[in-house]
Amino acid sequence: MSAGRQFTEKYLNVMFASLKDATPEEVQQELEHCRKINQKPVRVPRIHRAYFTESLFEALNGFNMQVFSTHDYGKDTIIVYLHGGACIYQPVFFHWRFVHDLALRTHCHVMMPIYPKYPEYHCVDNMAVMLDFYERHVMPLNARKVVLMGDSFGGNVAMSMTQEIAKRGMQPVSSLILMSPCVDNAFTRRDDMVALQPLDRMIKLERIESIMGGWQGSLEATHPWVSPVYGDLTAFPENTLIIYGSDEILKVDAELLVEKMREMGRPIRALEYPGMFHTFPLFPIKEGFDVINVIASSLHSH
Repeated sequence: MSAGRQFTEKYLNVMFASLKDATPEEVQQELEHCRKINQKPVRVPRIHRAYFTESLFEALNGFNMQVFSTHDYGKDTIIVYLHGGACIYQPVFFHWRFVHDLALRTHCHVMMPIYPKYPEYHCVDNMAVMLDFYERHVMPLNARKVVLMGDSFGGNVAMSMTQEIAKRGMQPVSSLILMSPCVDNAFTRRDDMVALQPLDRMIKLERIESIMGGWQGSLEATHPWVSPVYGDLTAFPENTLIIYGSDEILKVDAELLVEKMREMGRPIRALEYPGMFHTFPLFPIKEGFDVINVIASSLHSH
């Protein structure tokens, strides 16, 4: 077993065992903990600090959003990376290493905005900030290509943004890259997710249902900003790529999106990795490095 794999296994065992088995009361305690943490500025891990610059985007609704960018490889192609974390967590160490590696392998300018989180904010607040950010920060850079990319919940935001950007006639998204995204927070295929639950090392379905029920606020669970699989899938670009593992409950979401896209005759490239867990590309393992190469090839061929 490689050193990267050993490190990853230790992290998964330590970090996610307690989260998966949390009681409803413990989930509420975690939410309040996240509320306090998310009010503090995000700091880049020391080992990655030299590779990122920080700026502040002042949204029209008053939210001040930190934006972390990789060193400038030129702005012909910009990747807006939306980190996952169940809409409550800030980026973890593995997000920083992945984004840095992504910039190195693709030679693209990568931005990671620290978007509003639950329980302080809700879906409507987040979409207002992110569309404002796209219109007043990303578009003025005049990039030839803009890529939206996200893992887990970040993939959810990337899809909703892509649909709303098309609806509002903004600069089109050229590529949409999704890693283990949550696409259906109405959980219409819940039984299939329950069947996969014993394999999933990171996510407990009941916990996610509870959090997402709060995140949607006054919106219906099938609203496109909550569950983008029910939005306008024709808004997705020709270069739409979805990557997921066989051993995660969000495999069900990925398959639902692929099924709906193909029913409509829309292009989507789907890669399922056998034996892999939720958001595995973030981790320093062979399969993760393979995914970054796949992403780089995808971007350079379109």
